[in-house]
Amino acid sequence: MSELETGRAKPPSTPFFLAAGALLLVTFGLQWYFAPEPTAEVPVEAPTVDESVAVAAAAAREALRTANTHSTTLHAPLFDAVIDNVGGGLSSLLLTDRRFRDHEGNPLEMVTTDRAEYRPMAIELPGSGIDPAYWDAEVESETSVVLRHSEGGLEVTRRFSVGEGPYQLIEEVHVHNVGSIERRIRLRVHAYHYVERIEENAGFFSARSTEISTGLCRHDEEVTRKDREDLLDAHGYGGSVDFVGVENSYFAQMLAPMDDVDAERCGMRSSDHGSDGGESIGSLFDVELTYPAVSIGAGGEYSWRVLSYYGPKDWTALEQAGHELTEVVNLGYLAMIARAFARLLGWIHGWAGNWGLAIILLTLMVRIALFPIVERQFRAMAPMRKLKPELDAINKRFPDDLEKRQAGMMELYRKHGVSPFGQMMGCLPLVLQMPVFFALYTSLSTNVELYNQPFALWWQDLSAPDPYFVLPLMLVGLMHLQQRMTPAAMDPQQQKIMMIVMPLMMGFFMLFLPSGLCLYMMTNSVLGIGQQQLNQWRLGREDAHKEAAAATAAAAEASTSDDSSDDSSSSDKKSAGGKGRSPKRRPSRG
Repeated sequence: MSELETGRAKPPSTPFFLAAGALLLVTFGLQWYFAPEPTAEVPVEAPTVDESVAVAAAAAREALRTANTHSTTLHAPLFDAVIDNVGGGLSSLLLTDRRFRDHEGNPLEMVTTDRAEYRPMAIELPGSGIDPAYWDAEVESETSVVLRHSEGGLEVTRRFSVGEGPYQLIEEVHVHNVGSIERRIRLRVHAYHYVERIEENAGFFSARSTEISTGLCRHDEEVTRKDREDLLDAHGYGGSVDFVGVENSYFAQMLAPMDDVDAERCGMRSSDHGSDGGESIGSLFDVELTYPAVSIGAGGEYSWRVLSYYGPKDWTALEQAGHELTEVVNLGYLAMIARAFARLLGWIHGWAGNWGLAIILLTLMVRIALFPIVERQFRAMAPMRKLKPELDAINKRFPDDLEKRQAGMMELYRKHGVSPFGQMMGCLPLVLQMPVFFALYTSLSTNVELYNQPFALWWQDLSAPDPYFVLPLMLVGLMHLQQRMTPAAMDPQQQKIMMIVMPLMMGFFMLFLPSGLCLYMMTNSVLGIGQQQLNQWRLGREDAHKEAAAATAAAAEASTSDDSSDDSSSSDKKSAGGKGRSPKRRPSRG
């Protein structure tokens, strides 16, 4: 470190010239004794003219920044935003909703960058020739602040105000050409997000980290998403741009053009920052919204308005913001069904008051709606339950001969009039249920409403895994029990897979998934076992009625047969008693 940087004088060496005299010796000795400890000297190359200018400019900017730093806090019902005149953007945005807290219980911070050049909502004005290091700030109210800068014949005014909907900030950029020549200017607005590798890496035996971020842009009615690795090469998309932003599992930073001025391009990129042993320790996401260039004549002016959304991926809030921002919530190909489930879950929570209870009631309602389909499936598979002992006998008889085993099964089916094709069609209702279950799964796994929401006991966050793994273990036991109760014709290997491997695999996945999702799976298994028991009881009762009816019919037929035999015997006796007798004749009159 150089002397200029430390501000400490280099101790002069004690001169050893005998001709200097005693006075100089004492003077320099005292200076040497009371001087500060010497620092290691670092060789520095003499700066070139350009480097000297750059150093001087940086020092001037730092001095200007220190002297003119001013921050203004805008208060909204759900957040507090701090606008900094240095860099001219957001330096902080705290979510004040009690649900959104960090691990230490503090309000969640949406601004993840701390350098002035990476302020979210910062702007560029290509073609203007200005790049202000700081802005003059004027507070209008608790919800509005104005930043101003004049340079090169242009007066630039930026007004930040709280939007009408949740988590909204409006930035209005106004350019007034006070010069004597026409200027051609475009506007570029940025959003920045920094995430560390340690936050992205949740480990091998854990759920996918909710901090993994992606850039996204909706252009030409399509949403394009790119992860960190893809964005190491910058991506840009032209056409009709509706929004651009950065998201993770539950939160998003979005920019959208307002009024009738359409953006012509969205850009997305990421870059590695910091190093730890040569490896990057974090990534900086930079997304931008670019407007087409406009010509502003002498004395003319032009304005743009940009909507910024910084907050949770809450469907209702995104819907109020407009600009197709609801597509930030990625519900996949079954978005319509998944969204319907999310709305239904919210409605149930409205009067249940507990999200865990709402999940249980929603699962019950889905089970009731699918009851006819599941019952039809069960009835189609019912003949297999009766044949299961004989099928097990065939499997034991031919454990290693697949051809003979299949031939024996086909003969058994033919003997009892059971169609294998009919059994395959019995699985059709299960196939029809799959879109519903997948949509419900997607809805629960992406629902920010479950974020930091308690259920009961130690389940205090339904968006986080069960801390003691109770729900996953219960799910394993219930799935195993359900498979044991299921009437199906399987060979021993398939049965082992369905009864042991499948429950264990599902339980392993659920160890690290949100406990709200695991609660749904466990409730669904309990209801499935109950429905299966109900169907078996109903089929057993129907079989008993059929057997009773058959016995009654057989008894009636036997009684009818006995009556017919008695009538036949009586007729035979009468015929035998009158044999050989002629009818009496009346005597004739003479």
